[in-house]
Amino acid sequence: MDAADLLWTSAAIHAAVARDDPGTVIRLARRAADLNQTALGRLCGYSASTISRIERGQPPVHDIDVRRRIATALAIPPQYLGLAPAPKPKTPPLRVVHPPRPDLAVKVEQIPAVEGDDPVRRRDLLTGLTATAAVSTWPWPAAGASSANAEVTLDALLTAASVDAQPAPTVELTRALTAAQTAFTKCRYNDLAVRLPQLIAVTTASQNTATGTQRDNAATVLAGAYQLASELCIKLNDDALGWVLADRAMTVAQVSGRADSIASSTRTVAIAMRRAGHQDAAIDLLTRAAHGLDLRHRPPDGALAAYGSLLCTAAYSSAQRGNHAQAVELIDEAAEAAERLTTPHLSAGVAFSPTNVNIYKIAIFTALGDSATALRHASSVQPGVLPTPERHARFCIDTARAWERHSRPDRAHQALRAAERHAPQELRRPSVRDLISSLLYGPTPAPPGLRELATRVGAAR
Repeated sequence: MDAADLLWTSAAIHAAVARDDPGTVIRLARRAADLNQTALGRLCGYSASTISRIERGQPPVHDIDVRRRIATALAIPPQYLGLAPAPKPKTPPLRVVHPPRPDLAVKVEQIPAVEGDDPVRRRDLLTGLTATAAVSTWPWPAAGASSANAEVTLDALLTAASVDAQPAPTVELTRALTAAQTAFTKCRYNDLAVRLPQLIAVTTASQNTATGTQRDNAATVLAGAYQLASELCIKLNDDALGWVLADRAMTVAQVSGRADSIASSTRTVAIAMRRAGHQDAAIDLLTRAAHGLDLRHRPPDGALAAYGSLLCTAAYSSAQRGNHAQAVELIDEAAEAAERLTTPHLSAGVAFSPTNVNIYKIAIFTALGDSATALRHASSVQPGVLPTPERHARFCIDTARAWERHSRPDRAHQALRAAERHAPQELRRPSVRDLISSLLYGPTPAPPGLRELATRVGAAR
């Protein structure tokens, strides 16, 4: 009987399986494989801190794809992690062969089937890699280019770092990240899902081959790319993948050593934590990061924007937790920081300003159950000054939620129609479709035109 047989027949493993403790199963299998958490993380594409959380039974351990990825890396029988055995493939799998070309073009070829390979998962992964490699020639295409008809797959964001790519100068990487952030603010989420993996692949290659300041600069861009990828996943309702990518953003930002990059990545991690139900931990992480910034004397706008953005997110997390006093205190601190700015400043690709704080106040007071105050803050926002379609849609959707809580479905519908005019893709997000459904099927009569809107965005039953 070899070591593997001894492990899978041991009392410790069977006890962990019996109590549905996948974290312990993973920890025992990792130790049996003589791997530390960092080494396992490299095999799976996670940081050591994520592996540590998984082994403690914390998110994303409950995500089926995460479990299956770790099961594959450690050769854990699927049933030991509560997974169904992977079906045999009906067709031979594909091998992706990456020639060393800047455009990352690929070819695929048939190889013999592998026992236990998952054809659905393999299809998704290869679709993602193909999208990663077959996008327009580096650098990022012009703003008018569109990938609206491309198949969207988020898996490619997770595997992009392992795709062969040619390094690029920092100036090109920075320009590509700026273009990606612009696509996000214009709600071109399909474009991003197709093109972001290329940016991650090229920037990873650049960081791996650079030294000194150039390596730090590439790390800063890579952190920004992973942060944007996390925000995209959250927009598209893949919170588990969003958390993994946020964790990568934080890890790379710490390599860069830049305070603004670390602060913005911290905010992204905290958003993922909050959405997983860990509001208290998210608030603690955000406030510690904010108060760790040096704002003495005359801080630059960048430091104020990072500080204020962290506090805005902490305030909203507090509101979702139901802590009225803490939410108000934190958003007031953010408002003070916004008033100290000399001009609206980009923080993580989003303009931080007094107007941005007021938009947060709409969501905060709606979450606290005070729709009247939320609507008062909504009335103070001048839509014409909102800088991007994403910000405009965010304002309209938050206002619609406030009107819905205020028992005015007609006004909520008007706000949603305004959001649709600026960023129709925003209304297809699951949370917004839920709002539209609640208006359509609520106890009050549906406003004229609401059913047509629900049908357009897929919210009609």
